[in-house]
Amino acid sequence: MTQVKRQLLHRRRIESYGFLRDDGLWEVEATMQDLKAQDVHREYDGSLVPKDSPFHDMYVRLTLDDSFLIKDIEVSMDAFPFPGCGGAVPAFDVIKGTRIGAGWNRWLKQTFAGKSGCTHIMELLPVAATTAFQTMWQPLSEKYPQQVPIAIGKLVNTCQGWADDGPMVRKLVDEQVLTLPNKEHQS
Repeated sequence: MTQVKRQLLHRRRIESYGFLRDDGLWEVEATMQDLKAQDVHREYDGSLVPKDSPFHDMYVRLTLDDSFLIKDIEVSMDAFPFPGCGGAVPAFDVIKGTRIGAGWNRWLKQTFAGKSGCTHIMELLPVAATTAFQTMWQPLSEKYPQQVPIAIGKLVNTCQGWADDGPMVRKLVDEQVLTLPNKEHQS
């Protein structure tokens, strides 16, 4: 394959981390930085964002309990392109008291449709949610082993890896960790 010469113009960094706190709660942090490979002048006031400086710099921290109930949320925006962007931060407090699970992303999209939210924070929240699952899965499966089949059952057919006719689900069925509904009796 012939390599075509190209010029880097933009770089986005997204990182997320999951933690178990000493008090038994969980914290998930997600950050996003957009960096330009050249000096950029902001559209609204012409101010300079120097090369390799954040054009966007956003942060979300969720505090959760074992049931994925969000006990607290912290949102910060340290760099953004327009003067009104930071005004979206308080709106995200309504996430406190919600539970990450089926339908949560849809609820976020409905709740923050239009001008009430921030596109970039909305991109970070699903990252934080999947990081929560990755962080909490193993410790919770050890703490609540009776819940494992129920949790796994909810994953079946949510993606290619969890396809009901795929190797992972077949293995769990063969090991009697998971029982699939009988397809003949479904209408």
